[in-house]
Amino acid sequence: MLVGLALDHPLLIDAAAAEAEGRCMRETPVTLRLDDGSLVEGTVDLAFQTGAGFVVVDFKTDAPSEEVLARYRRQVGLYAAAIRRATGEPVTAFLMTL
Repeated sequence: MLVGLALDHPLLIDAAAAEAEGRCMRETPVTLRLDDGSLVEGTVDLAFQTGAGFVVVDFKTDAPSEEVLARYRRQVGLYAAAIRRATGEPVTAFLMTL
């Protein structure tokens, strides 16, 4: 049931359309150098290009506390920043919890 709900989500419908046109990436490694010189590495669950830029989606299946949720939001924000820096395109980040 959860899978069906997720697949019917407008965000994933847009991702499927982008995939059909070759504008979708899954499990893609990213690297970002922060202003303080530190290096952030991660793997983006899903990113796809739209007419307005890129959309980054990070999936979480646990029931996180507010503290953990804040870390997840920072994580997807860093992924979006890495893609923004690499492409020069606007990026919208989404955290999808099930």
